[in-house]
Amino acid sequence: MSIEDVAEVFYDDAGGVRWVIVKKLRAPAADVAGVALRELSGHRLVTEDDALVDVLVADGGTIQRRGHDYEYDLRAVPSGWAETPAPQGFQLSCDLDPEALAEAHTLANPPGHPDHEPSLDHVEDLRAMVAGKVIGANVPTATWQISSDEDGPCGAVLVSDRRHPLCWVLDVFVHPRHQGRGLGGVLLRRSVAGAAEAGYETLGLVVSDGNPARRAYDAVGFRHLRSGTNVDLP
Repeated sequence: MSIEDVAEVFYDDAGGVRWVIVKKLRAPAADVAGVALRELSGHRLVTEDDALVDVLVADGGTIQRRGHDYEYDLRAVPSGWAETPAPQGFQLSCDLDPEALAEAHTLANPPGHPDHEPSLDHVEDLRAMVAGKVIGANVPTATWQISSDEDGPCGAVLVSDRRHPLCWVLDVFVHPRHQGRGLGGVLLRRSVAGAAEAGYETLGLVVSDGNPARRAYDAVGFRHLRSGTNVDLP
């Protein structure tokens, strides 16, 4: 019996991870878990089924993330978004400076934040995203930096190709000093317009459960598709 016999699944290898996305269970959670653990060692399994998560974790799986998938239909972008202005005292640019952005990237995900990674090299992480080394090639028209007259680069949105016509928001962040001014919404609107300009049909993203950035995606008009849990299989 294979995993396809007990569940509707599809596979992905984005970001160097072997993903298996469980769309629908065709058997009890315990049976699906048994097959997954036998066949899919080393994969990261994604499921909306809490009972399946419980069995996988009880048998040695590790929860990597709980998240929410969103998408934006780029065939229906409001007119004018490509010219969305930065607030007074800020400037937008498609040329990102990873070194200058590293402080904002670090402080936007402090200890206690669901996306905090204590050992992350933020400069190298930003460089990898800009260079298209995380999921796919960078989408320059959808990747934006915002800078403050006083502080310099203080936020960004980074987008990559993920099997055209789908592109993907890798990260969006704003320095805590400048949060609450609508900068995240400005970045996202420019990004949506730029992705549409580049010929993509859909802009997707996943946001961790508990991340307050989810409010910005809702406000801009991203559509919530599903919620699920990522489990690393032993």
